[in-house]
Amino acid sequence: MSSITKTDRRNRPADTYLALIQEQPLRAIHTRRDYDAASKMIDRLAVRDDLDEGEQQYLDALEVLIEAYENAAAPATPDGRNPLQRLKAAMQASQTTPLQLRTILGASQSMVSMILTGKRALSKKSITKLANHFRLDPGYFL
Repeated sequence: MSSITKTDRRNRPADTYLALIQEQPLRAIHTRRDYDAASKMIDRLAVRDDLDEGEQQYLDALEVLIEAYENAAAPATPDGRNPLQRLKAAMQASQTTPLQLRTILGASQSMVSMILTGKRALSKKSITKLANHFRLDPGYFL
């Protein structure tokens, strides 16, 4: 993580944005490797509830890049449902609430909200946790 302190983060959003750009530049995602790196960065930022303006702007831009890659790379599924629809179906079948999903994933409310609104894809770690909880093959959430 950047050497910028929490106090500095709140006072200098442009600096935190630039520090994130230096760590991982914002550019089109073309490979699975790029996607995995971007996903790790999103996982790191999205679980925090104290993002400053610069960090939030970086996160918003990175989400757009990830969404564009996912839309281009998403394979057709036999059941016609995407991973979010499958997650919601599993939650409905087991009567799992968003609050319970937060506990299952060990994620913040904002992260769960982003997942359930389709603004954030499921990470490999989240898929593993969901598969274990719902007793499903991890491939169900891909």
